[in-house]
Amino acid sequence: MYLMIIIFVMELLFSIVPKYIGEITNLIGKIVLGISREEFIQREEIKSIKEEQSHLSMTDNFVQYARLQRKVDKLMASIKRMGGERQQKAAYLKMGISMGMYVLHGLMMIILLVYYRSEPLMHLPSEWVIPLSKIVAFPSGIHGALGFGCWVMISNTVIRRGRNLVGV
Repeated sequence: MYLMIIIFVMELLFSIVPKYIGEITNLIGKIVLGISREEFIQREEIKSIKEEQSHLSMTDNFVQYARLQRKVDKLMASIKRMGGERQQKAAYLKMGISMGMYVLHGLMMIILLVYYRSEPLMHLPSEWVIPLSKIVAFPSGIHGALGFGCWVMISNTVIRRGRNLVGV
């Protein structure tokens, strides 16, 4: 009975988590892929140059103003390049987490199926499942028993119907 509940909760989690993979990746990305020290220094330098630029008159000190603007443009290009690299790493992280989650789900299902293939999860009266006893008992093969494969299908169906009903 506990195994049935564990399988149901596991299937429920693996059906809900993909919806929130973006938020999960953003949280992990902020921790792992934060702004580098170099980028932070360049942003501060841009702020100071812009502050200096705001005190200059564009018409009276054009040469100095243009020189400062070229520095700002050069630093902005560098920051943009670093941001692009960080976004690329975040995309790889999202893909890796997503694929890892699916691989983990598949491995857990295979391990549980192999480990509990000969044990029924629950015994039912034989007359309840007479026409479908072989399918319901899969993979244990015991008549009147609920097998692992059938319970996973039932769990997924209930979860899918429940999500459709709630609108998630």
